[in-house]
Amino acid sequence: MRGPWLFEDPACAEVGGDFWFPEKTEDTSELKYAKRICNSCTHKTECLEWALVNERFGIWAGTNERNRQQIRVMRKRKSA
Repeated sequence: MRGPWLFEDPACAEVGGDFWFPEKTEDTSELKYAKRICNSCTHKTECLEWALVNERFGIWAGTNERNRQQIRVMRKRKSA
């Protein structure tokens, strides 16, 4: 499988840090910083698709665990 880290020049590759996996899901300054990086990335759409299938924890494509679960639920409702 091809993870988002294999995309050409993802914005997150330039930044390290534990803020990608915050302990709290509230909008802390670290969470806002991570989301801002994701929102500037040209691979946000592909990253989100990857995360919806493969990632439970962390910030991916500017979404946290709760955001991705909401998207999964909405998509199941639309496909039914």
